[in-house]
This record gives sequence, C-alpha cells and structure tokens, in this order.
Amino acid sequence: MADSERVVLSPGVEVLIRPIRSTDKHLLAEGFAALSPESKFQRFFAPVVRLSESDLVYLTEVDHHHHEALVAIDPDEGDLIGVTRYIRTSPYRDREAEVAIVISDQWRGKGLGKALLSRLATRAREEGVTHFLAVILAENEGSIDLFENFAPRKTHVAAGDPGQVEVRIDLPWSGEFSDSVLGYALRSAARGNHRFRTWRRMRRRLRRRRRSSGKVRDIGKTD
Repeated sequence: MADSERVVLSPGVEVLIRPIRSTDKHLLAEGFAALSPESKFQRFFAPVVRLSESDLVYLTEVDHHHHEALVAIDPDEGDLIGVTRYIRTSPYRDREAEVAIVISDQWRGKGLGKALLSRLATRAREEGVTHFLAVILAENEGSIDLFENFAPRKTHVAAGDPGQVEVRIDLPWSGEFSDSVLGYALRSAARGNHRFRTWRRMRRRLRRRRRSSGKVRDIGKTD
C-alpha cells in the first residue's frame, strides 16, 4: 500500500493509515499507555502495564512480509490510535498468519477497525497469505464481531483454550474480492463509507452454532 493513506471514516472523521515504522516506538508506547486496563488485557491476555524495549523492537521493526503491521494516526493530534498486524505462524505454514488488532478506546465504534483490517487483508494476500487466525478472549465481543463480519461464508469459529475463541478467515483471492463481503469492505473503505453493520445477524448465527454444536460460546450475551 502507499506509504500513507488518508481515510475518511465518516463525514468530518479522517485518519492516516500506513505501514508501521521502526521510528514509531514512542508512538506505540504512548498509545499503549493510553489504553484502558481492559483493552490491554484483551490484547495480551495478561495484565501488561507497559511495553518493554524488547517488545517495542519486536512490534515496530517488522520485515513487512512474514510480519506486517499497519497503524492509524490521528492527523490532528499525531497520536497512534490503532494498529493491526499479521504474523505468519511458522515457516512450514507460511500461508497462515495470526492476526490481531487494537483500537484506542476513544476511537472504537467509528469504523477504524474495519478500515485497518481491510487493508491488512489486502497486504496479506499480496504476500501469499491465504487465511488469518485470530485468537480472541470470548468476552471481547467487539473483536469477534469485527472478524466475523469480514467474510461470513469463509469464516470458521471454534472454542479455543478456556475463555478463548478461535476465528479462522479464509481470505478471498484478489479476483474474488468484488463478490465477497471483504470486497465490499475494501470498496467501502476506499469510498470512506463503512456502513454495513451485521453484528446482530452474526450474533444470531453464533447462537445457532452454539445450540447445534455446543462448541462456541454465546458471545452475544452482555453483562
């Protein structure tokens, strides 16, 4: 993708999306520090207080092939407000990549997650990745909905370790984008028009899966 892309999420709401740089360590550290304890726990499955120097090196000094990361920057404040990345799971399974995403608490619900994930999926396909694997806390409804919405007919959900859900997304080929939900997301992102909101439908579908298989937790339940 271009070094930096200005993306319109909604009228009057714009962000810059670009590949992460090795010089982004301070932005990443500050962005992580600003997250709520709950958001930090959802990302690392542990009560991480801050990112260490070695963490920052690993997360910013990527090769953009086996390990890719895209960041979103608030163009007004210059703050890092979102990051998504894929990492190939092993040299022997280089068509599979684990994917993760973190959005600043203040920027959730604005379509930023969809915009970032759309562009990451495109980069992954360019590098020969055929599917994503997301390991998510079962209580993290927002992330599960986000991943489920991208390619419903190509998405597989199963229980992982206790308290976790595994979502596997078979990425469409570039020629299939136009006929897929992911393709719609990519076209909508280009127009700055993310308006498809199918989370209610996805919750109903996951409830039906749970009743039929007993393997998937009812993630539509709220506290």
